Amino acid sequence: MSTKGTHIPERLKITFGGITPAPSQEKGQDLFPTGNWRAIRPVYRDKLPPCNNACGTNEKIQGYLDLVKRGKYLDAYALIKEDMPFPSVTGRVCYHPCEQACNRGKYDEAISIRAVERFLGDLGQNLKRDVVTAGPSNGKKVAIVGSGPAGHSAAYQLARLGYAVTILEKSPKPGGLNRGGIPLWVLPPQILDREIERLLELGITIKTNCEVGKDVTWNELKKNYDAVVLAVGLTEANSVRAEGEDKEGVIYGLPFLRDIGMGTSKVKLGPRVAVIGGGNTAIDCAREALRQGAMEVTMITVESNTDEMPAVPEDLHDMLEEGVQLVHGRAMTAVLGNGEVEALQLHPARFSGAINASPITINRNAPPDQFFVDNVIIAVGQHASLAWLPDEFKNERGTIKADRFGRLGDTNFFAAGDIVQLGTGQQLMVVNAVGDGKRVAFNVDKVLRGEALQPRNIPVDVIFDLNRMNMTYFPHFPRVQQTLLPPDSRKKTSREVIQGLSEEQTVEEAARCFSCGTCNACDNCYLVCPEPCIVRPARSNGMYKILVDYCKGCRVCIEECPTGCLEGVPELDFDTGVVRMDTAFAVSPGLHGRQSEQLRQLAEQPAKNI
Repeated sequence: MSTKGTHIPERLKITFGGITPAPSQEKGQDLFPTGNWRAIRPVYRDKLPPCNNACGTNEKIQGYLDLVKRGKYLDAYALIKEDMPFPSVTGRVCYHPCEQACNRGKYDEAISIRAVERFLGDLGQNLKRDVVTAGPSNGKKVAIVGSGPAGHSAAYQLARLGYAVTILEKSPKPGGLNRGGIPLWVLPPQILDREIERLLELGITIKTNCEVGKDVTWNELKKNYDAVVLAVGLTEANSVRAEGEDKEGVIYGLPFLRDIGMGTSKVKLGPRVAVIGGGNTAIDCAREALRQGAMEVTMITVESNTDEMPAVPEDLHDMLEEGVQLVHGRAMTAVLGNGEVEALQLHPARFSGAINASPITINRNAPPDQFFVDNVIIAVGQHASLAWLPDEFKNERGTIKADRFGRLGDTNFFAAGDIVQLGTGQQLMVVNAVGDGKRVAFNVDKVLRGEALQPRNIPVDVIFDLNRMNMTYFPHFPRVQQTLLPPDSRKKTSREVIQGLSEEQTVEEAARCFSCGTCNACDNCYLVCPEPCIVRPARSNGMYKILVDYCKGCRVCIEECPTGCLEGVPELDFDTGVVRMDTAFAVSPGLHGRQSEQLRQLAEQPAKNI
């Protein structure tokens, strides 16, 4: 580089024939930090993928999908186990709100996240020892009332934190809703049993046939444990308050499924069965009725069409495929028969306001229909049984009154799961109960350690807009479909209906992930940078660094980032690092003071031989 026209400080003027000594490449960019020209600074800033945001327990979905596509299955399983105690269960039963939020669904088809989770969960089932261990004992005891999803989750997280945990379950077998509310052909019992074994391996004690208010009192819980988590769920079936509802042959949905799951069912269904209700439990009951010997099953709903039904579309499709019939816009107003059900009286009905969120209006002036059946299964929701709970902790919704942290007043009693979520607008599903149990476990830990409970006000940037990513890097690929047993054969058996993906299919499906807003080590920025401004110690997620001293802010890396984790920020937003127009020849201490010693030594270097 010629020095002609360049002002050089007096102390740096040396005789070398008008030529500056050529610095090495390594030193040259420290000497001449061309980043001074920059107006925009590229910054790696991870956003929150919409799947992670939608998950009730905030699983790191993008993270384990990325590990799966790289063949790191055990690492992926360990990552999912941070938030989910039983991925082999949720990989089968979850209603996958993550998939509904998946950005890929706007592009072609959403990632089959639940199927990948099942693959990882089944991998964990086959491990001799789980990747999770109990934390060092802290000498404190916590009781969990209920062994359903919320109780299971709270117990799991508290054991990892070092607490001595005891689960109190009133049923003869642990599992709660997972065992008594989900059909065997969705969740095989041996899968759930293995996950419960994992709890025992953590040192958790499970006491079955132990009912609060009967076998143990409120005061005994208060006396014998440092804290208590109430995860009792919604165990009692709702009535439709129809005339003759007490007749023989009238069955309620939750007890129907629970008895089958516990192996205590004595129900003998007739050939014609009606199911009242339009939700997921009603669908499970209708499909289970076929497997219990019914020849004709009809679902009767107030909803005027399938779009209004509060059921998972895939489950509704599978039910119709098995031959269940639908009758819309009707309410059961009476059960007819001489001591036992012979027919149902149906009147036109509709919701008076918002669908599934307002009272039902029944047109009793219209002539009723008679619908002949041998049994009717009523599946219109559940409520809690809380006779044992002090009145001060009950609310108008018939659930437990708890604050935003799940705490009952200033006590060391907490509540989690459906028992607090009912009526709050939160959708009642397994993954939401698991997430609630996890959060309450951490709150219990804070209280017992003397920390104040404070809301987490962490700003999150959820990347919903595909325009924030570079979609040219993502070819269209169809979703890998899970195989189902044929409809005619599956409705006659309790074999698992939905089959798992193979290893090859799982990797293929995980590779479809956009990694929305999160660095996935694609190496694009490293390769396209026209200057050597981006370095990495290894090709690994989040290990890339911008050398801001000589990044000119050309934005090539930002534009070519497929995931949207790189963004451009105006340089003046920063109060550290390179600032525009700061001279490269500054020798005084300051932003470039690290160059001063190099510049002082420059006069002592021999002239370049040309």
